[in-house]
Formats: sequence, structure tokens, C-alpha cells
Amino acid sequence: MGNSLMIQYFIIAVIVLFAGYSLLKIIARNFSSKKPKKGEFGCDRECGH
Repeated sequence: MGNSLMIQYFIIAVIVLFAGYSLLKIIARNFSSKKPKKGEFGCDRECGH
């Protein structure tokens, strides 16, 4: 009985950790990308100079 309960806790912990990791990855990607919008003027490193 105790062994199956530990396995269930382990599976839940793995799922929660994977979900948290994926969420942090998505949040970090959304905040780190500073792409210029269509209506903005200016030139970044992607200009080709």
C-alpha cells in the first residue's frame, strides 16, 4: 500500500515539475524576444550594416 502511494506521489511530482519547467520556458521566451513591431521605425542588429 505504501509503495503504490509513493509511486503516485513520484508521478505527480514529475508531472508538476515538467509543467512548471514548460511554463517558465514559455514565459522567458515571451519576455526575452524584443522583435520590432510593424509600425516601429529604427534599426537594430538585423539591419545588415
